[in-house]
Amino acid sequence: MKITWINPAPIIGVNSGATSERACVRLRSMLPGDELRRRGYDVEQVFFQELSTRLEDPLFWRRDVFVFGKAFTDFSPFIRILHTSSRAKALIDICDNVFAPPEDGLKPIYQAMLPLADTVVASSDLFTAVLQDKIRPDTRIFYIPDAVEGAKVDPELTPGNGAIKLLWFGYPNNYPLLRNELQNLCKLTNIAKVSLTAVTAWPAQTAPSSEIINDIHIVYRQWSPQVMKYALKACDFVVIPGDDSPGRITKSANRVITAIWAGKFVAAYPLPSYQAFQPFAHIDCDLVGGIKWALENRDAALERIVAGQQYIQEHFAIQTIADAWERALEHTTALF
Repeated sequence: MKITWINPAPIIGVNSGATSERACVRLRSMLPGDELRRRGYDVEQVFFQELSTRLEDPLFWRRDVFVFGKAFTDFSPFIRILHTSSRAKALIDICDNVFAPPEDGLKPIYQAMLPLADTVVASSDLFTAVLQDKIRPDTRIFYIPDAVEGAKVDPELTPGNGAIKLLWFGYPNNYPLLRNELQNLCKLTNIAKVSLTAVTAWPAQTAPSSEIINDIHIVYRQWSPQVMKYALKACDFVVIPGDDSPGRITKSANRVITAIWAGKFVAAYPLPSYQAFQPFAHIDCDLVGGIKWALENRDAALERIVAGQQYIQEHFAIQTIADAWERALEHTTALF
């Protein structure tokens, strides 16, 4: 099978390896694509801004499936050409609810594209229900979660010297949730000195290097693979605030998975996709309560992380995720 992923960000070389600044490219394109290539499939990755040049090559059209990752441009004209001028099929992978804020700026794009999809893949189980009335009745939707990334790290929970080091990471549109949560996180300053590292893809010159809010010393870092690796290693806890807005309740659990895989205790807002991680973290509106519990019950907290890593290995390892992609792709090619 010949598979071409159309990605919303380029794949770049870093330290003799490859990565992308967008999690959706790494977790939903690069990782499954690499595993499928190891299984003998012909897989290529294309940054969408390269399309204008690639479309001029007749060989580019001789593929079996084009997988469209997060779309910041309307690919419906391209998909119509696929359906009329080649045997290739279109699989649309959608990982955010673009029909509700804060992602709804992309709504018109997906309103044009989804009715043309031969197959749709969604990143959370709840999201599949949202998409049912956006596609043709005969179009099948597959639920495929994000793959876990990187090597598993042994669990650690050793805050010391009367200090608690917190970490938040995510896309910039989630940062306001962290700001709102600071009024609760400051309660921890009654028992220890609290610092927080915030890692995201900051727009140029929009974040200070550091500041103090509610007695919490906050350090801002620009996302990179190296920064994330260091930040996860250095922190004591990962905090993931949230809310019940329609655009967020369909989010995947990739940040919870990333943090537990890195050996850290997670305190996260109870989004639907996080519920399966209740036995392995603190999934509750009261993030501070979870951190205090872990500090008072360190052995039990470490046991949760160990069990969580086993759960992740069973359900989110790349081999399992690639199996799911293989089924979705084989279904798509069977439509010929």
